[in-house]
Amino acid sequence: MLISIGLACIAVLGFGSSAVLARLGMSAQGGIRPMPGALISLVASTLLAGTLALVFEFRAVITLPAIAMVWLFANGILTYLGGRSQQYIAINLIGASRVTPIVGSAALFSALYAVTLTRMGVSGFNEELNLLLGLGTVTVVVGLALTGGNFLRQSWGSDWKSVAGYGLAILAAACYGASTLSGRVLSIQFGSPLIMAAGSMFFATVLLSPVFGREAAQRAVGSGWAACYVFLAGFAAACAVMSLYFAVTREGSNILVLAPIVSCNPLVTLILARIFLRDTESITVELVMGTLMAVGGVALVVAGGLI
Repeated sequence: MLISIGLACIAVLGFGSSAVLARLGMSAQGGIRPMPGALISLVASTLLAGTLALVFEFRAVITLPAIAMVWLFANGILTYLGGRSQQYIAINLIGASRVTPIVGSAALFSALYAVTLTRMGVSGFNEELNLLLGLGTVTVVVGLALTGGNFLRQSWGSDWKSVAGYGLAILAAACYGASTLSGRVLSIQFGSPLIMAAGSMFFATVLLSPVFGREAAQRAVGSGWAACYVFLAGFAAACAVMSLYFAVTREGSNILVLAPIVSCNPLVTLILARIFLRDTESITVELVMGTLMAVGGVALVVAGGLI
């Protein structure tokens, strides 16, 4: 279990830094639009995960059954079109520091899905929610919401960008929450986490390329540092996804413990945003309170998972 928690912490760093790098890529001079940016990041993710899968799992790759390809395609749509693309659009609309706390609620979705599937008797799920796990998960989500500063007090009802941004962030969280479970099931059913991560990324890249491939290629060549930032965002996200898949598929791992930990990645985003996006970010009382709540919530979750 401790190794799974360590892998979850690596995922926290990867997801948190990826959001800031993506924001830098979309806001830098010659900035890239969200969907071409998502495709560029997916190419980077696929290159990294695919290389590792071919090096370490080549025999398993070439013997994958046809049905696995279908599920990988579906998981790619869920994770990258449903999750990453919507997250990138939301970040472009309202900023990384506002989006990532909401995306952090993926922990709540993961817990809800896992408990529901356990109650339904689905094979491979044996998640039991105890008091500390429930209290810790809720505390993490509330804390992450507070870290977004004054967005809860913002009069955004008349601002279509805010409405769309927050709505897409919630949808992205729901997709990420589901993809945590699907990644676990597919990794156990068809092969290693490396294959599942690389395959899902590959099919999502193939799906986006006909629509946004030309613009992505043009921006990758002509936008300088903006493309580099988005490319690095894809690398960081790939490391996070692979670490998360390895964490949730280890024997004895518990999604109700790992999901809230991984959902603390907005704390990394907010710290990096204060450093690299200081002109648009400020430290607030809510940020301090939310950080303390999130850290305390993770402690409760870990304690509840070890009982």
